Amino acid sequence: MTEYLKTKAESTCYGCRACEQICPHAAISMKPSNEGFLFPVIDESKCVSCGLCAKACPHEINPDGVETFTSCRDEINTNGSETFTSCSGEINTNGSEPLKAFAGQYKNTEALKKSSSGGVFSALSDYILENGGYVSGCVFNEDFVAVHTVTNKKETAEKMRGSKYVQSDTLDVYTRIKALLENGSKVLFTGTPCQVHGLKCFLRKDYDNLFTVDLICHGVPSPKLLSDYLESERVKHGEITELTFRNKERNGWCAQGSIGFKNKVKTISAFNNSYYNLYLQNSVSRKSCYECKYACLSRVGDITVGDFWGAEDTLSEINTEKGVSAILVNTEKGLTLLNSVKDRTVLVETDARAVAKNNGNLNEPCKMPKSRDSIYERISEVGYEKVAKTDCRYQYVKPLLRKLIPKSIKKRVKKILKRKTQ
Repeated sequence: MTEYLKTKAESTCYGCRACEQICPHAAISMKPSNEGFLFPVIDESKCVSCGLCAKACPHEINPDGVETFTSCRDEINTNGSETFTSCSGEINTNGSEPLKAFAGQYKNTEALKKSSSGGVFSALSDYILENGGYVSGCVFNEDFVAVHTVTNKKETAEKMRGSKYVQSDTLDVYTRIKALLENGSKVLFTGTPCQVHGLKCFLRKDYDNLFTVDLICHGVPSPKLLSDYLESERVKHGEITELTFRNKERNGWCAQGSIGFKNKVKTISAFNNSYYNLYLQNSVSRKSCYECKYACLSRVGDITVGDFWGAEDTLSEINTEKGVSAILVNTEKGLTLLNSVKDRTVLVETDARAVAKNNGNLNEPCKMPKSRDSIYERISEVGYEKVAKTDCRYQYVKPLLRKLIPKSIKKRVKKILKRKTQ
């Protein structure tokens, strides 16, 4: 049994569903907490204490080095006749620092425009799809709920572009991915590090045809919080037609997005939007995020991707205004995959420490504010709007200066400041 199922300590569960999907007796189901995060619930009448759930739990398994599972039972009978024997095996979760680091940008201008940063995910997914494979990642469904899906259709994979600042529901994708891998299909899985590790622990062995990409993750708010925010926007402005947390159309590559209604589109950022503001304050993440063991340069994916913040100060080979991806290559398989798309991307080799410099979550997890628990409690008591009015800390001068000062002047000022610090 997993630590969470024993203790109910919320910081010990990532909500990845690996335990649920691996249970041969369907004894585990996922239920939302009062905050809206998914946690496993066990049906004791179905549980046979086989221990598979703990063997598939990424919180229980050390991501450093090669983890060997000892067989929890010689045989597990799932229906009275069929025998489940694959209870032992090895999983390599890449315990060393990255092999190489790059700044990257997709040459496909349309895909680059719709990507959060440099479009490297699109380059990788396009390659996998063109070679008959499948891609799994997060999309918003018609109700703006973040869910993971698996597809071999480009139009669906395109919906996986862009940041989704909320925890996604992996549904049954681990099970679906395993079936595809066993059938010989190539699969590219992208998600938060705990979701990537959850998939690997669920599979219990490495597959040559599986490629994993983990994201530089800031932490994840609950789906219920996003739903509460969107409902408050609907009340004020009507039906929501689109939601993007990173949108380059107005101000290029930066940390802002947009929310669309029937008659207007609003720009959203930490400077004017309550949900964005609470998210970047680190006030609403899942409790396990504040103790994240993946917030370091030892990664679990074959490749790690995120924003290469500060690229404009160090890179002259790339037009940074269009967005730049930070790429950490963590395995030889990841290097092979990246080499497969080198002709369709601009790649500039750099140092992992340069990537980590402006990506704090490659150094340590975010700190949990004292207000974190009370925010969710008060939202349940008095509603989202009232809490947003009291807990958001907006800045007004900084965004105004950003808007008024030309980019050429900003670059000159940065160069001067950089010289003074050298």
